Amino acid sequence: MVQAIIAKRIEAPASKVWALVNWKGCEALMPIPGQMENVRFEGDGVGARRIFEVNKERLGGGFIAEELVSIDTDRMFYEYCMPDNGPLPWTDYKGEIRVTPCGPDACAIKFTVDITPVDISDEECRNIFITHCLMDVARIREYLAEPAS
Repeated sequence: MVQAIIAKRIEAPASKVWALVNWKGCEALMPIPGQMENVRFEGDGVGARRIFEVNKERLGGGFIAEELVSIDTDRMFYEYCMPDNGPLPWTDYKGEIRVTPCGPDACAIKFTVDITPVDISDEECRNIFITHCLMDVARIREYLAEPAS
């Protein structure tokens, strides 16, 4: 099993970042180039699922499913699992996303995962996850920099 943790500072209020990374907020970020093309949701609350269409060129296409395990909107974090890995080379995926204020105009976003690689090394698995998180952070920063319409 691999555990990977990555945290990045974002120069935006925690509430704005949380609005983009909470369970359904990610829809505003679609597509995330090289990763996810779109997302759809099934159900609400714990047990809800979100189904992502995976980028074909970089990740092989198809779909993955994530399921909400727990959420605390006041403390800005949730836990989720991946009951359908689609084309991704792992199993037993358990993740957490947490946003922590760093004063009124900045925050830290932390991604944590416990994951079991399938047919790849631990290092390759960790690198795929870290790259995915860095792409998410880049898309969040890009979205927050876009002029309001």
